[in-house]
Amino acid sequence: MKMKCFGLSILALLALVSLASARSQPPPSAGGDGVLVGHISHIEGQLLRYVSDESDWVATVQDAPFGLDDALYVDENSKAEIIIPNDTWLRTGGSTQIQLIALKQDVTEVDMASGVGRFYNRSSKGVIKVTTEFGYVIARRGTSFDLYVGDESLEVIPVTGRVDFFHEGKQAKFELRAGSALIADSTRVSMDEANVDAEWDDWNADRDRLWRKRLDAIGDSGRYLPPALRDEAYILEENGRWEEVRYEGRIRRFWRPTTVAVGWSPFTVGRWTEYHGDHTWIPAEHFGYITHHYGNWISVGGFWYWAPPVVSVLSDTGPFLAIGFGWCPGRVGWIHSGVSIGWVPLAWHEPYYTYRRWSSRTTVINTVNINQININIGSYLYLDSAIVVHRDSFYRTNSYHDLRIAGVSRNVITANYLAAPVVSDLVIGNYRSIKERHNFIDGAVLRKPHDMVRSRILHNEKLAGRGGRISAAGFEQQLRGSKLGKVDWEATIGLPKVGNKLVSHDKMFKAKGEAGFQEKALKTTTKQIHAVQSTKAKGSTKGYSEKQGAPRQIEKSGRGEKAARSDGNFKSGKSSREMYGGRPAKAEHQGKGKEKGGHK
Repeated sequence: MKMKCFGLSILALLALVSLASARSQPPPSAGGDGVLVGHISHIEGQLLRYVSDESDWVATVQDAPFGLDDALYVDENSKAEIIIPNDTWLRTGGSTQIQLIALKQDVTEVDMASGVGRFYNRSSKGVIKVTTEFGYVIARRGTSFDLYVGDESLEVIPVTGRVDFFHEGKQAKFELRAGSALIADSTRVSMDEANVDAEWDDWNADRDRLWRKRLDAIGDSGRYLPPALRDEAYILEENGRWEEVRYEGRIRRFWRPTTVAVGWSPFTVGRWTEYHGDHTWIPAEHFGYITHHYGNWISVGGFWYWAPPVVSVLSDTGPFLAIGFGWCPGRVGWIHSGVSIGWVPLAWHEPYYTYRRWSSRTTVINTVNINQININIGSYLYLDSAIVVHRDSFYRTNSYHDLRIAGVSRNVITANYLAAPVVSDLVIGNYRSIKERHNFIDGAVLRKPHDMVRSRILHNEKLAGRGGRISAAGFEQQLRGSKLGKVDWEATIGLPKVGNKLVSHDKMFKAKGEAGFQEKALKTTTKQIHAVQSTKAKGSTKGYSEKQGAPRQIEKSGRGEKAARSDGNFKSGKSSREMYGGRPAKAEHQGKGKEKGGHK
């Protein structure tokens, strides 16, 4: 299976001349580049997110953000896919606990405490680092790999390209190429043939095929979006069209949704949730994520248009507005009166207040200056489009469309409402006591991870404070200074098994032995993958296959299916066994495609 990142580039520039309207002046930059935020692009089953403020778990949903410090737990028979705008894709299987501990343009560092994951590095120069209690994996550009993390052992299987594994116990590195697998416990490391879980691999193959179709359907959106957002271009093509619109004295190019009802406005079909202190929009529309977290909504001639962000605001932006690239929780201004709370879509030049500096388009507030901010409520350009609801409904719905209070006009708002920079106790009196403010979806979570998983989450939160001290070059340098490890060819290491940590509420704080974790193997029916010499991708897909992966061919063998992957980075003349010396390890098998408890 060959994957290719669509890597077109936009050069968007802003003229260094006076603009006709004060409204055309971009908001001042606070300096820096803000933070990167990924999002959950697909869920099958239940996916839980840890809420540090409450030391509790909530169910999360598709198109929810996934950013620094976020910890997720995947239910036993569930799966999820995460897209990060630095050309990193993550997929997780059942009983998986992951946490994002570093995210930059050239680094994605994830901790995986248990479960199954497939990681894709589609970047041109970035590095993926996945840490476990047994050691960490480093994957460079154009690689993908499977990782199975059990309670007593792990297994690393490169799917395409080459990865390195650093073993904590041995304080040594091991190099793996597609066609080989490494299995390790806390003290030993061995290698064998690459046998992936067949059902897991088939699911990933289905997702790969779907993404190839999507990336073939980027249309005009692929030309108008910044490179970091082009994976989402197909969504805009399916749900709207690009139009030329006269706005602020010149013809602009905006996107208009065509799958919405008459009278639709942004920030209505979805819900608000508190995410790292700021109220974040969780859309319930297919096109909602990219259009409500990047760029800006513009109202012209009775229609709402989306203005995309640009890569640079240093020169002429042509038909686009000078809206810099950066993620925002949800660009609205807040209003309130008595038991009513509302929000106003912000014009692109209007200030947006948050507790955290998400991007250059945010103005950061704190407990001191929040009382010093004076907002002229009548100055909001789109005040007539305010969405106002009863505060009891604010955290208890997945769409505000039918909950809007009618008759709340500009005159009513200016006469009876107050403006607020953020939602706080000043807006909702009992705000801090409302646990539902963290919800992504209505409904109670019946089973949650046992309290024992929190120790690793808290440990990782401390690591996330490293900030600018990490880099891809730093990871590479650290790896180069590590000694080459010695494979324990004669070792018998049990294949990864994991106890599902999801328990009922009454067992969350019981001793491990009393909680009743049900242990299972992370691989059941398996298929072997191996590298072949061919490097030519047949039927490659535009924008997808050059950057990720290789074509996959299924071969039949006496031991079941073998998935052969063509890998341009693989040199067939030197296997992992030849590299490290020693004779092959042996894995015991039971039946066709079945693996039995141990690994030689």
